[in-house]
Amino acid sequence: MQAISVIKNGRQTSKGSLVLAFLSIACFIYSYHETFLWLYERYTNPDSHYSHGFLIPFVSAYLIWNKKDRLRQVIPSSSRAGLILMILALLIHVGSVWTHIFFTSGFSILLLLAGFSLYFYGAEFTRKIVFPLGFLVFMFPLPMRAISAISFPLKLIVADAAATCITGIGIPLLREGAVIHLANTSLTIGDPCSGIRSLISLLALGALIAYISQATMVKKAAIFLAAIPIAIFTNMLRVCALILAANWWGGQWASPEHWFHTTSGMAVFVVSMVLLFVTMKVLE
Repeated sequence: MQAISVIKNGRQTSKGSLVLAFLSIACFIYSYHETFLWLYERYTNPDSHYSHGFLIPFVSAYLIWNKKDRLRQVIPSSSRAGLILMILALLIHVGSVWTHIFFTSGFSILLLLAGFSLYFYGAEFTRKIVFPLGFLVFMFPLPMRAISAISFPLKLIVADAAATCITGIGIPLLREGAVIHLANTSLTIGDPCSGIRSLISLLALGALIAYISQATMVKKAAIFLAAIPIAIFTNMLRVCALILAANWWGGQWASPEHWFHTTSGMAVFVVSMVLLFVTMKVLE
């Protein structure tokens, strides 16, 4: 009879935990629904720099699931710091929604999850999943003003480097800021060609590659930071290709509507990925 009673109590506890988990998730989604709508709009915008944002939570969840055996060995504990973090995250979220600054509301999700892990599972458990949790930072878009402030100097750097290379191979041109004047046409280096889009994606990829590499912490940091010069270099190559295509076959080849412009963008990201993996192997 005692065994039957224990089984029934266990089932009731399990059902109670499931109900509590369901209610917690429902409350979380309801509280952050405006933030999720903002994220969806930023991800699906035609000029989005964060179309990869949909993948980030799944990658993070997989990294945590991959540690499941080691996490089961951790004795659960509780940290009051986690409760403080959760309260702080909710206060930031409320203030963000009132002021319609969803950038900070998005980052409050990261704080909330970290606080939840600390409070319910303890510091040791949280340390083991610190990278998967931190990786979520790449799903929260920067404010458009911040992106514009970064993309403008990047655009000038890429335009200057590409103009120097093309002039070096004997093709005359005149550069005025981000505008390249050729003998038969002119083209403007827009924000997509600045490298900001590939830079944001490459930083996320670089962080993931650094995490799975067998290198030391210093070399892991080098792999992550290598994404910056790689993004600039590959986009410079892309602009060079667009200038050459415009010079040989006409300005329409460098227009955003042309297949060459789109294909070159995809090729840049593939080349960047290869260079990141090569960097990892060299440093390992």
